[in-house]
Amino acid sequence: MFQFAPIACRIAATLIVLTSVAGPSVAASVQTTPSPADQKLLSDFTKRTKDYIAKEHALTADKMKPTTDVAKLEQERKQLRDAVQLSRPNAKQGEFFTPDTATIFRKVLANLLNGPEGAKIRTSLRHAEPGASAQFKVNAEFPNQDGQPIQSIPPTVLEVLPALPKGLEYCIAGNALALRDSNANLVVDYLPNALP
Repeated sequence: MFQFAPIACRIAATLIVLTSVAGPSVAASVQTTPSPADQKLLSDFTKRTKDYIAKEHALTADKMKPTTDVAKLEQERKQLRDAVQLSRPNAKQGEFFTPDTATIFRKVLANLLNGPEGAKIRTSLRHAEPGASAQFKVNAEFPNQDGQPIQSIPPTVLEVLPALPKGLEYCIAGNALALRDSNANLVVDYLPNALP
């Protein structure tokens, strides 16, 4: 589970490696530990994601059985999606990516993409599996064109974002960052203009 201290440690370790390998100018371009106020906002974000998964696990439709039958899997996924949608009738954009949290995510992603690895990350995103439409709607099915593979997020991006509980994942489409419920294939929230 996400604890901000390990991410801070990974950032510090990255800075040490960058300083020793590439010199202090590269390390200076990488953001160090977030301020206490930013840490609090990111901790609140993590708490909201954990609460979401806990509520989903309390739903009777969450008891999906492992199967190799694609039709049965899609039926169970739809039942779970319907149950989640009913449990969150007033869900709206910005519920997880609040304005203050959105600012932090945009800052972290801008620092990463404008840093020394930015060009490689952008290339990776352009050459990854086809992405979903950036036309996200909160509490609706994730728009991955009839089960098309969902673009994976490069590990270098995941390293700078708060870890998510099992069942949630980040997805990028265009310059938007979505929070996807992978069990229900549902858009939990999204952050427009997340990438510079």
